[in-house]
Amino acid sequence: MKKELEIFKTRYSCRNFKNESLKDEELKTLLEFARLSPSSLGLEPWKFIVCKDKTKLEELSLIANHQEHVKNAAAVIIIVSRLDFAEYFEDKLRKRDMSEAEIQKRLKYKDFLTAMNQEQKLAYAREQAHIALACILYGANALNIASCPIGGFDKDKLDDYLKLETQKQRASIMIALGLSADEKIPQKERFSFEEVVEFI
Repeated sequence: MKKELEIFKTRYSCRNFKNESLKDEELKTLLEFARLSPSSLGLEPWKFIVCKDKTKLEELSLIANHQEHVKNAAAVIIIVSRLDFAEYFEDKLRKRDMSEAEIQKRLKYKDFLTAMNQEQKLAYAREQAHIALACILYGANALNIASCPIGGFDKDKLDDYLKLETQKQRASIMIALGLSADEKIPQKERFSFEEVVEFI
């Protein structure tokens, strides 16, 4: 396991994967990182679809604008955003270990959730998907698994490919995973600490 800042300093978007599979246990651990990701109101408005099948990876690469690293990945995780979170909010809330007074306080958000239209629900759920995405990317690097987030794909085609009921679920982002075939990590260029951090 990589430690501390090295997890962040050494992660990069890999587009050159070895022709090797990932260990099932490592992939399960990575998916646990994703499952345990934080989310607004604890809604967890996501589902993680995993593909390791080479034929399907090639089909997914076509949907992702012919990106070769999708086809050549050991696995791809697709984060699907759930839009039905208002429907299960109360049931999920009541499973938590909190007082009825605290539950009632949080239930005030139900009107906010219910009032959203489909576009707002999708935007809200996709914001949460990006939290899970970050956990996957850095969790993968901690396990020495290379990754590349992919937003460039035909979303309608992917929803259709996955046979999603689009009133309740929409594909948000893909993550290609595998063992890096790169000989060295590309140099990371970032704004300096002083340029992006302001204390008030």
